[in-house]
Amino acid sequence: MTIPDPVRRHATQRPDAPALVTGAETWTWADLDARVGAAARRLEAGPERVAVRAETSPALVALVLGAFRSGRLLVPLSTRWTDAAVEAACERLGLDAPLTEADLGGMDAGERGEAPPVPLDRPVTVVHTSGSTGAPKAVVHSVGNHVWSARGVVEALGVTPRSRWLLDLPLYHVGGLGVVVRCALAGATVCVPPRGLSPARCLEALRPTHASFVATQLRRLLEADADLAGLEAVLLGGSAIPPDLLDEAVDRGVPVVTSYGMTEMTSTVTATAPGADRAALATSGRPLPYRELRIAASGEIEVSGPARAVGTLGPGGLEAAPPWHRTGDLGRLDADGRLVVTGRADLQFVSGGENVRPETIEAALLALEAVVEAVVVPVPDAEFGARPVAFVRTAGGLDGPALEAALRRTVPGFMVPVAFHPWAGAAGLKPDRPALARVAERRAAEKSG
Repeated sequence: MTIPDPVRRHATQRPDAPALVTGAETWTWADLDARVGAAARRLEAGPERVAVRAETSPALVALVLGAFRSGRLLVPLSTRWTDAAVEAACERLGLDAPLTEADLGGMDAGERGEAPPVPLDRPVTVVHTSGSTGAPKAVVHSVGNHVWSARGVVEALGVTPRSRWLLDLPLYHVGGLGVVVRCALAGATVCVPPRGLSPARCLEALRPTHASFVATQLRRLLEADADLAGLEAVLLGGSAIPPDLLDEAVDRGVPVVTSYGMTEMTSTVTATAPGADRAALATSGRPLPYRELRIAASGEIEVSGPARAVGTLGPGGLEAAPPWHRTGDLGRLDADGRLVVTGRADLQFVSGGENVRPETIEAALLALEAVVEAVVVPVPDAEFGARPVAFVRTAGGLDGPALEAALRRTVPGFMVPVAFHPWAGAAGLKPDRPALARVAERRAAEKSG
C-alpha cells in the first residue's frame, strides 16, 4: 500500500501556500518540494542508513521529508549527546559519521526530481527513546507508523491547511517528527523557531495555532507572561502535568490538551478533546483514532495499532516488535474511558520493606505552593536498602527543613526524602533520572565521607 508523496501533492495543488516559516523567510510548498528533492538526492547518494546530528532548521525539516521520498533510513541523533555517545551509537547501528549542519547547509534546491508514491511499510526513521529509566533503545518507524499517528492527531485536533504548528520539539524526538508529518499530511505550515529567540518571542513572531509542549515549557511561558491567545490547541505530554499548572492554564484560557504517548507508538496515543473541562484535563484522555489501548491485570498500560513501531535496531539487525507493547507505565481507565496514568512500574523501589513510588512524593512536593518542579530518585542505603532524595526547583530559595516539615503532614515518614537538592529544572523533554541519581549518590557519599 502506498500514499502520494505529501509534499509533492501540496506543491501541485497549492504551490504558493506557505509550507514553512521562520519569521525571516517563508517557503511555499513549491519551495519545500524543491528542497525535499535536493535532500532526497543527497540521501540517495549515500548509504542505506544515514545518521544526522543537527539542531532544528528548515534544512533538517527538508531532510526528514527527503527520507520519506528517498527510501533511506534516517537516524537523527541527539545534539545533547556527547561525542563519545554519538560514536558508540553509530558503531552499534553500523552508521557512517553523522551529517552535520554544515552538510545540510550545502543542499541547494535545484530540480524537484521524481516523487513516486511512498510505500507505507517502508522503514523510514530510527528514534532513540529518552532512556529516562535505562539505556535508550533505537526504535524503527515505518512510513505507515508516522502516517497513522499523524492522521489520528490531525483528526482529533482539527488540523487544516490554515493551521500553523510550532516546531518546538527537536527532530531527534518522535514528537518533533510528528509535527513535521502532521503538517505535511494536512498541508499546514511548520513554524521553525529562530535560534536564540525566547519561546515567548517565538510565539509573537510566528503566531502558531498549534504547539506541542512539555509541562516545563508551558510553565516557563506562563511565568514569562507570554501571549498564548492565538493558540487553538496546546498538546501537553512528556510527563505528568502538575495540577497547579493545569489550574493556571485553564484560568488563563490556554487551550491545553493533555495526552499520553511514547516513541514506540510514534508519539501521541491518547488525548483529551479541545475545550475539555478541568476534570477531563486531569486525565490523559481517550485513545486517538488508529490506536488501541488496554490495561493488563497487573495494571500496566499496553498499546497497539498501526502506529505501533516496527521494532528496534541493534548490532544484530532489526528485532520485530510484538503486536502489543508493554509500556512499563501503570494506569487505569475512568468511568468515561479516559486514561489515568498512575506511575512507572520500574521507578518503584523498596525502602525498609516499604514500596516507594517517586511519583507520589513528587505530587506531594508539587502540591506545595513554593515548589515549581520536583524529581525524586533513590540512593542506596546500608540500613534501608534505598532512601528517597529530592531535586527541587522552587519559586524562591530552597528551604529543605520547611519542605521536609510540610511533607511529613501529607506522606508517610518513609517517603520523606532524606535530602533536598536545588535544581534548575528539566533541561530536556523529561528529567534525566539516571543522571540525577548519580548526582544524589555522589553527594551522599561526600556527606558521609
